[in-house]
Amino acid sequence: MIKNIAPNQVKICCGKKGCPVVTKLGEDSYQVTDDDGNTIVVKKAELKLMGDAVTTLDGDEKLLLG
Repeated sequence: MIKNIAPNQVKICCGKKGCPVVTKLGEDSYQVTDDDGNTIVVKKAELKLMGDAVTTLDGDEKLLLG
């Protein structure tokens, strides 16, 4: 489940303790904060590809451009 928690911020909850937070920093950059408070800053295109990366790593699909 994704919840809006501020104008440029959403929380990604899966029903467990600690939920990652995604914050829009600008037109093309986002900050992702994990359950432990660690953060990364990524571009919009990179963030959109993260779901595909998980699917690929789980072996459900092959890399399209790799």
